[in-house]
Amino acid sequence: MRRPETETEPSDTDSSMASSQSSWQGGRRAVRHQRGNSENAYTLKTMAPRPSAGPGGWLCLLVPLALGVRLLHSPAQCQSHAWMQWFLTIAASGMALESLCFYVYAFVKTGILVKCLVSLLPGAATSFCFYFLAQTSPIFAVIVGFVLTVSYQHLYISTMRGFEKSFTYGEASVFVQGLVLFALSALHHFWELFRDGTCDASDFENLNKIMVNALFWLLNFCIILLMFPRMRKPVAFYPLLGGLLLAVTCFPVVRPLPLIVLLQFLLRDYSRLAILGFYLLLVALTAVTVSWQLGNSTKANTRVRKIFHLLIVLVFVPGLVYECALLYLATGVALAAFVVLEVVRLLEIPPFAGRLAEAFRSFKDEKDAGQLALTPFCLLLGCSMPIWLTPCPCSGGDTLALLSGVLAVGVGDTAASVVGSKFGRNKWGRSSRSLEGTVAFVASILLSIWLLDFFGLVAMTQAKWFASVFAALNSALVEAFTDQVDNLVLPLIFYIIVGLA
Repeated sequence: MRRPETETEPSDTDSSMASSQSSWQGGRRAVRHQRGNSENAYTLKTMAPRPSAGPGGWLCLLVPLALGVRLLHSPAQCQSHAWMQWFLTIAASGMALESLCFYVYAFVKTGILVKCLVSLLPGAATSFCFYFLAQTSPIFAVIVGFVLTVSYQHLYISTMRGFEKSFTYGEASVFVQGLVLFALSALHHFWELFRDGTCDASDFENLNKIMVNALFWLLNFCIILLMFPRMRKPVAFYPLLGGLLLAVTCFPVVRPLPLIVLLQFLLRDYSRLAILGFYLLLVALTAVTVSWQLGNSTKANTRVRKIFHLLIVLVFVPGLVYECALLYLATGVALAAFVVLEVVRLLEIPPFAGRLAEAFRSFKDEKDAGQLALTPFCLLLGCSMPIWLTPCPCSGGDTLALLSGVLAVGVGDTAASVVGSKFGRNKWGRSSRSLEGTVAFVASILLSIWLLDFFGLVAMTQAKWFASVFAALNSALVEAFTDQVDNLVLPLIFYIIVGLA
């Protein structure tokens, strides 16, 4: 997100945000939450959301809306995944409803009867949808519906408490929804593996199994570190990391082993090797950029940080156009690398923690108020989510929708930041963003789509052009006025609107 022309100049909305934040904090301190019955009642401790930002509760609706939109355009070759798509969409909707009910329960004064009804509503509604829409058995629907919503709420509260000042309420909802949906997908994959065993499949299906397996073991790696403090010491951390690498490369989710399948996939095609080499070159450029910035011993400004936006455009566009399966795998590898590096930094594991801490201090912005390096995570997640949320993304379907994150964040937000910081003179009312930056946001996206259409990289129709213009305008207005992490929000909004075409 671009900064105002004078970076030390306070925003017009600072006083109203501070007042709103104060009222929310006052409400949190007086809240008691009860689920089911009085035996499970407990007092909500003060949760510390990211300062200088609103609650952002509306963000909890973005993931279920994105999944719901994709149900409208599921390709014929993905019919085998139709039930799982319905299941994940219902699960995401149930978690969004749980978030909304939690806000009502925690921060709105109501009677005890209303609180009980609000507590039971998400589980009941989710169970109802599982039974009638996903056509599950009644017992399965009730158990999964209530366990899902209750587990989500506890994980959500734990996230807000454990990572103080890192998330707003809405941002935490998006992160926890994604984590729970991944866990459900991983369990489904392992159940199919247990039921059917490893069998011959397409390249993308094999890579998907490998990526899900790798991220699943990474999740267990983080859980072990969380539950057993002794494992956070270097003498135990590095053997545990070695065990993670062994599980990722040798756990038999495909035949032959994942490492062999990966090598065969990469060495089979020279163009694939060329793109892989290009990716490694971009990684080297990233490392050089970070080293150069650290050598300057000054805090990175907006324009320096936007270099990473341009680099991610160079990663995603050729990958989606020419080697979608390789890009899909690369997003998982990048996410895993980010998580491991962040764990090393947070736990202060030598010898890399010091350098990582310096990089975090140099590149952090106002969104990185807590312990987590939220901005780079959200940049990767925002560009990758359209691919992850789309069933069969490499089946030659809607390339425009898959590019939603790249267009909204890599192109639009970058243009808005550069133009707004250099030429921005006319500010939006109640916002520090400039009209010139918003115009640059829309124009850069539409120009990029026109170039992609001109070179035959995307197939545009009149409906898609209308949806693209509408998505660009709406994303630009959200970017101008929101105080949420735009790297996370804008791709989902663009993806939802374009997906309706």
